[in-house]
Amino acid sequence: MSFNKVIKSEDTMKMTQLLENKEFFVKRNEYMQSVNDYYKQNGTVVGFPGIEAETAHNLDARVSESQPVPYPQSFFDENQAQITRLEAMVETVVHNPETLFKGWQFEGGEAVVNLANNRLQLMFDEKPNDEQINSLKRFGFHWAKTAKAWQRPLTSKVFIACDKIDFIKPENGKKPSEMQPRQPKKNEPER
Repeated sequence: MSFNKVIKSEDTMKMTQLLENKEFFVKRNEYMQSVNDYYKQNGTVVGFPGIEAETAHNLDARVSESQPVPYPQSFFDENQAQITRLEAMVETVVHNPETLFKGWQFEGGEAVVNLANNRLQLMFDEKPNDEQINSLKRFGFHWAKTAKAWQRPLTSKVFIACDKIDFIKPENGKKPSEMQPRQPKKNEPER
């Protein structure tokens, strides 16, 4: 399962990994629905196949007047948003692979386009110094302990920010924004 692992835009296995991630969220929806249905029938999650007693009690504790089931609609909405995002990414890979953002090597590390988490991740060989850390924070990057990377959501604006950070300049001498595919201009409405 590639869920929550780095899927690089240049990885030849990215399609398989994206589909595995989508399947994870689809199964998660099914699981949450099953738990909710069981709760509605039995008034508790205790006894649901595969759920330990402590977890079942924690899920039961979530239920209140404002939340009539263990998994409220917001969980399903967030999950569906991930499925929709992954479906769009699969479409992009299939029909427009040349429009995918690209990572790069820089002195002392690598910038990775992580399709799985929709992040640009900066991975350093050694811990950046205080001045570099302040610069990363100033341009919207945050340390992700689980990913062991400085990261920011993957948008076209992240590459413009990267242009301004000298110590992550690509080894080929180009600006990060120059290495990215040109986004098609939106059609302007007729007047």
